[in-house]
Amino acid sequence: MRAVYTGLMERLYWVCIGICIVSVTVMTGLIFTGVVMRVGFSTGARFAEPMSIFFAVQLTMYGAAACYRAHIHLRLQVFVKMLSMRLQHGAEIIVQLLMGTIAVLMIVFGISLTQTTWFQSYPEFEYVKVGLVYSAIPGSGIVTLLFVIEALFFRRMELVPDEELQRAVEHTEEEERLLAAGSKEHRL
Repeated sequence: MRAVYTGLMERLYWVCIGICIVSVTVMTGLIFTGVVMRVGFSTGARFAEPMSIFFAVQLTMYGAAACYRAHIHLRLQVFVKMLSMRLQHGAEIIVQLLMGTIAVLMIVFGISLTQTTWFQSYPEFEYVKVGLVYSAIPGSGIVTLLFVIEALFFRRMELVPDEELQRAVEHTEEEERLLAAGSKEHRL
């Protein structure tokens, strides 16, 4: 069961990465087209900005979910790494539960936002509904919740002391030892 779920989450992770790659590529092309149209032809590309916003929202939401799973999101680990391994494990569980709560809130309020804005459209595109843009919020909430479930139940929580923190502690201890040895020599 663990291997199946983790394998599915790995595929879902790569789908999120694919959405991000497509979003960045299309946004770059759209903005480039808008600039060329404005500078070269003295007319703006009316479609470039609203479509870029659509892809920026997709990039942000699904990129955040992918970063969460890959553990490359912003985390404040300094104080957690100072705790014992047992307390670190407890803090990790609390963080996962809080992330699960945020994911559920993204789903609930994202669906509400999507329903509220579904019948609004962009003036440049009658067929692109504003709600479609915001559907990335509950969608990425579902993906994040699945990643939280994976972290809580199917992935071994490996809490290895941070190498930089460990080196800093060792360096500090070495300096304290040298200072103590130096003051002892000074007294003699």
